Amino acid sequence: MTDRNMPPEEAAPVNDSSSVAEAMAQVASTIPEGDWSRFHWATPLLSLWKVWAALAAAAFSILLQVAEEGFSEVWQAITGITTTWVLIVAGGALALSLLVILMSWLVWRKQAYVLAPSGVHYRSGIFSGTHRHVRWDRIQSVEIKQGIIPRLLGLGSIMIDSASSSGSNLSLGLLKMNEIQALRSQILTIASAARAGTEFSVDRGESVGDLYDPDDAYAAEKPFYQLPTGRLVGSILLSGILLTTLGALAAVLVPLIWLDGGFSFGLVVAAGGTVAALWGQFNLNHGLKLFLTRDGIRVRRGLTTTTTQTIPPRRIHAVTLEQPFLWRRKDWWKVKILIAGSVIDEDSINSAMTRSTIMPVGTRADALDLLWTIIPSVGVDDLGGFFDDALSGTGPSRFFAPTPPSARYLDPFRRRRNGLVLTSTVAAHRDGWLTRRLTVALHGHWQGLKASQGPVQARLGLGTFELSLVAGDTTWSASNFSIDQVWGFLSEERQHGLHARAVNDRESIEQWSQRVGVA
Repeated sequence: MTDRNMPPEEAAPVNDSSSVAEAMAQVASTIPEGDWSRFHWATPLLSLWKVWAALAAAAFSILLQVAEEGFSEVWQAITGITTTWVLIVAGGALALSLLVILMSWLVWRKQAYVLAPSGVHYRSGIFSGTHRHVRWDRIQSVEIKQGIIPRLLGLGSIMIDSASSSGSNLSLGLLKMNEIQALRSQILTIASAARAGTEFSVDRGESVGDLYDPDDAYAAEKPFYQLPTGRLVGSILLSGILLTTLGALAAVLVPLIWLDGGFSFGLVVAAGGTVAALWGQFNLNHGLKLFLTRDGIRVRRGLTTTTTQTIPPRRIHAVTLEQPFLWRRKDWWKVKILIAGSVIDEDSINSAMTRSTIMPVGTRADALDLLWTIIPSVGVDDLGGFFDDALSGTGPSRFFAPTPPSARYLDPFRRRRNGLVLTSTVAAHRDGWLTRRLTVALHGHWQGLKASQGPVQARLGLGTFELSLVAGDTTWSASNFSIDQVWGFLSEERQHGLHARAVNDRESIEQWSQRVGVA
């Protein structure tokens, strides 16, 4: 197998962990103690809510296991509970709640944050101290989150997303919403100045009034897109998750009914899992709104948990437009973006979806308008013909280079959609059979170039050309082109990338805001 990589865009220096820890401790020691701020006193109560939610989930699981033996067993278990047992359980629950509150209060006492000239600092720890630091020039986006309980209390948290996937992202909260707004504005302003290399000052910030809705602070900003609830429900009902689960349930239910095998609570659990997954999508994207602001694209969404995310377009490395098979009649599209630092903890699935999917479902015009706000030019004159070809075209094209006939042995269904074009500004790859896909990457944003060839590809004279992008759930890989095409793509893209970096073709936030009309 042949595998060739171009040198990365930039290499991070290798630091000894002990030296890094000492350096961070030295920086922290220079920050006056009076500058550190604590979170809201209600923060420990959130831990109690999480514990009770976990206990409720455990109780429900036990109830399902008992129910497998029959409803009579459940009734006997309920009627067998005495007053003594009720008092014991209530006392245990009270003791557990007090213990959780005490431990959470001790942790809260040691938590603090500060905005310093060197970046955002966070410290915590009872027995062993932890200090985390995000430099101003590494901040990618800033989110505001409000769960259902914090929303009732007028509180929220701020998520600072850095250009690292190794744990440098920070969550600051709970805080009052007026403090959240002041922090967000100051962080975005300083981060923009730091990336531009201009001078900036850091202060404690001032509140901007009693803010209980993040939208109140953006009345002067430009509304761009609002997701109708009916369209969201329709896209979920036509999603692959629902249809796949219904097919699997039918495959199990039909034999059970045919053979009179009886009812299984396992099916209830499976159906419940599907409902939970679909509800998660609805809950996450309900009420989604996109705004164009002076700081970037602002995304606000969520029913029970409201998330407000601001994304500087300069930090977006690639854009993907997807259309599942059942969306074709409506011509709906999903838009995903790739930004540095978008990889997060494995247990934060909803946060990962929030960072990558900026438009869960929209019309073709909506998707292309959003693409324009991110990428000012795709480097072609006939935009209508190009996007018709890119989104729904098949076979030979005047824009996209096709795969050779020998690719049909490896891609019998996908081959006619598989196409690639390198314009003066972007590298675009169309793909997909049941799910149509268009991935557009800016020339100057890849970390390396890769050409590879497997043993079967070698027999057919084929290869794969790939752009190595920052870590995330978006990839740019064009497989089963002729090996001559692959080497030609690699050489041409290398020249495009070198030129893009030499002229610094990335828009500044000021240039972007003027182009989209929010300056």
